[in-house]
Amino acid sequence: MDITLSPSSLSLMEECRRCFWLQVNKGIRRPEGPFPSLPSGMDRVLKNYFDGYRKNGMLPPELAGKAEGVLFPDFDKLNEWRSNRNGLRYKTNNGAVLMGVLDDLLLENSGKYAPIDFKTRGHPLKENTHTYYQLQMDIYSFLLERNGMQQAGHAFLIFYHPKAAEENGKVSFNVETVKMGTEPARGEAVFLDGISALSKELPEANSSCGFCRWLETVKGQLSAKESQKLLDDFEF
Repeated sequence: MDITLSPSSLSLMEECRRCFWLQVNKGIRRPEGPFPSLPSGMDRVLKNYFDGYRKNGMLPPELAGKAEGVLFPDFDKLNEWRSNRNGLRYKTNNGAVLMGVLDDLLLENSGKYAPIDFKTRGHPLKENTHTYYQLQMDIYSFLLERNGMQQAGHAFLIFYHPKAAEENGKVSFNVETVKMGTEPARGEAVFLDGISALSKELPEANSSCGFCRWLETVKGQLSAKESQKLLDDFEF
């Protein structure tokens, strides 16, 4: 089975199994609008910022007093896990691959490992904001486990949102760090569910999915010939 799944693709499955099936099996992705480059730019800046503390064997203020340990010291290995080409991987016996791209990693004093992930947003957190990233952190913890690294049972999400603008283009950010529990077994279960879903027939349209509803609406407004052409073009 020549497939590679990720936290984002498995999150799509939990949202709509039909869209997931089409994306992975047929390469048919949901329509996308322009994607802002600021988040990826911030991501690079934050990684460099954390790397400065790593070189000095220190924790950045975002983690000081909230965690005990050091940032993962192996630069080469971390850069491999940060890469979209490589990432942190696990491969099943039938060839299916699960891959996660880490932002950073904490080596705790206990010898266990906790994922660190940066999140940039436009406004302060709500009480449940961190829960939207539960599957991602569960998968990271599962990947650590399968790579022989004892996972800590929790992860750190570090949220940055703008506070004020100053002269010369300087912008200050509020920072909120959330420590959240992780369940590697759930990450594995969703991964296996994804593999199973892809081996089956195309799922029915999901009535709660806006993309499925749009397609069904379009099909309903076309003639039989036009509708068949649309289906043929998508190769369902």
